[in-house]
Parts: sequence; C-alpha cells; structure tokens
Amino acid sequence: MARPALLACTAVVGVACAAATSPPEAQGPPAPSRWRVEISGVAPLGPYLEATLENERFTRRFFFPPSSACAQVLEGGGEVQYRPIGPFGRLGNEAGARCEPVGVGSLREWRDALPRRRSRYLVPRDQAEFHAVHQGPDQLLFRGRFPLALEIRWPEPMDSVAVTPGGEACQTLLSVSTATMEFHAEGPEVFRLETASGSCPITGLVLPTVLE
Repeated sequence: MARPALLACTAVVGVACAAATSPPEAQGPPAPSRWRVEISGVAPLGPYLEATLENERFTRRFFFPPSSACAQVLEGGGEVQYRPIGPFGRLGNEAGARCEPVGVGSLREWRDALPRRRSRYLVPRDQAEFHAVHQGPDQLLFRGRFPLALEIRWPEPMDSVAVTPGGEACQTLLSVSTATMEFHAEGPEVFRLETASGSCPITGLVLPTVLE
C-alpha cells in the first residue's frame, strides 16, 4: 500500500519524498501541500500540450491533454497552484479550472528524486517495441513498450509514449519497430534507444490517454 504514495511524492517535484524517506531526526519542515508556480513555453506537441512550470523551488516540464480546462489553466497567464498529488500532480487557477498532467519531460529530476537503485557503472538494457504517432521538426513521439521505464517507477511501462528529439539520430527510429533501450542511473540522460543506425535519447514519457 506504500507504493502509490511514493509515486505521488516523487512523481515530478521530489520535495515531499525527500522528507518522507529521511530518518525522523533528519527531516526538515513538512513539505507544503501546494506551490504557486508560473507557466511558460506552452506549445502543442502532437495530440498533447507541453508546458514548463517553475518557481523558486523547481523548474519542471510536463505534458497535458488538450482539454478545455487545461487550455484555460495553461494559457490564462499569471500564477497557478500546483499540488503534488496523484502520479504527476495537479494544476488549478483562481477561476476553479483544474488540469492534471499526463506526462513528464523532466526525466532526470524524476529519476534523481527516487532512492538510488543502480550503480552508475551498471547500464541495464532491454528491448523496446514501438511505432511513431507524431513526427514534428523538433520532437518525435513513439508509442509502445518501454520496459526499463520501471527503473524510474513509471506507472505504465508497457504502454507509453516516448518523446525524442527530431534530429537525424532519432529519425532512424521511424524505419524500425524495435530498439535496445538503456537506462542510466546518473548523468543528464536517463534513457536511450540504440539501433544499428544510431543512438537516440528519450527526453520525456507520456501516458497515451488522449490516443485511446
């Protein structure tokens, strides 16, 4: 029964979890139940909306469903409230609109908020299976099985959407349906997809909710 709570506290912010996993004598003040955040960089990404949330504590990139409520929260301007609940948190504005992210672009922060599970010298590998669902000039989306997402306790590793850059190295994935997936316990890159033609980083993971 402890695992959902752990997902909720580490999902994106990682602040609450640091307190939850520290010994009592090492804990600081309780983590707040909500933060005031500013939204920037709102842009469409295939069927999703992409946006950056930031305040004095953190900067995080999220993916959102293209609902009217999310559009109202993301494009309304000014500050909104972020609550670290559920798998990815929840946004709300003063007008009462509510919006829940369905994916995370800040994979490094997600990984680093979790208890260390792997040595930096160990690079686990597994086979990913996927197909392209969006081709843009800057980013690509691939839906499929990304089993090593379990390394960061991703909720749906067997049916998720991986976000990659749109450069030449990742364009090679458009002509294949499998690749070797790598997990890195340290460093700026968390996951990579390796094929005979090249190597491509995964920069975000999204639940395929809007693709159903």
